[in-house]
Amino acid sequence: MAPINFQLHPAVNFNNKGFHNPARYERYLNHFRHRPLYPSFTIHPSSFQKYGLDIFGLITNLGWDSLFENRRFSQCPEAVRMFYASLKRGPGPSPASFTTVVYHHEILVTPALLAEILGLPCEGSSAATNDDLAEIRFDYGSALESLTHNIGRRFSNMLSAGRLADLFKVMHFFITRVLLPRSVSSSELAHPSDVWIMANARDRIPLNFSSLMFAHMIKFGDENYSGPLPFGPQITRFLYNLGIDLSDKIVVCDIREDLRTQHVLVRVDASVGRRKPVIRSGGEHTAVSANQLVYALLDAASVALDQKILSFKSEELLSLEYCKAQIELAKKAEPSSSHDEDGVSDYESPPEYEF
Repeated sequence: MAPINFQLHPAVNFNNKGFHNPARYERYLNHFRHRPLYPSFTIHPSSFQKYGLDIFGLITNLGWDSLFENRRFSQCPEAVRMFYASLKRGPGPSPASFTTVVYHHEILVTPALLAEILGLPCEGSSAATNDDLAEIRFDYGSALESLTHNIGRRFSNMLSAGRLADLFKVMHFFITRVLLPRSVSSSELAHPSDVWIMANARDRIPLNFSSLMFAHMIKFGDENYSGPLPFGPQITRFLYNLGIDLSDKIVVCDIREDLRTQHVLVRVDASVGRRKPVIRSGGEHTAVSANQLVYALLDAASVALDQKILSFKSEELLSLEYCKAQIELAKKAEPSSSHDEDGVSDYESPPEYEF
């Protein structure tokens, strides 16, 4: 879209590009034109296996493992914003379809169409909204309690995701940041749909992902719903596969590749893989690994022995030299820092963005 020059006649600026009527274009300009899009994360759930957290197993139980086969695709921000700006809900509390208009193409969107065009998992229950869960008599309170773990800490909100066991804390992270992303502030709570997904993952019950994605899209089509717009790459691919020409549009690739397992574990306050705080001179807190602490202790012991050797009698020198040799061997055997298999330190500072 060409930049607007306010010195030109208003009729030139307002050309209703891409929409059938001025009202929808006005809605786009007022509420969606500058909305950020949610980024994609490349972190894979299998990377938590080394901490005893089988997140990928839970996702496989849902039948959603194919969602992680390709997380690297681009998005067209303008088309995605227009898609959300022109959403028109179907009738009733749980509409079976909605229409959207993108570049004058009117599209009737259904969960089945999303599944067909994007190859989404569609086996299992299609419950996706609070009304759906109430209809099937899902007991949210009991399900949430079954997923929690008593860590000896009181929470001001009993719906806090911090009450979850470590396995489900990380699973909740994937639900709210990767699978059905929403704003970081909103993801602090375990919503009914989140608990529904986790309980079914634990019990090995497949769920229809296309229905959940469809219901999630509708929420963000509400102009009063804040936060970045989700599913940018998926919507872009959806429009492209429907034959909508995006060749002359700006396409971006917003993928966060620097997020590590340790970052997530610290973020969700898991009891595994924790940073170990120590005090440096001046009271500065830092974080070091167990390997780094062992190395530092061995180094200090070696220096102390060097000082002691000078003051011992000759008959004791041999045993001290032997001790020092053993310490040097231990130091060589210990890694000098804690690194993941990909060579990036588990204990480095987290990325400079909310996640």
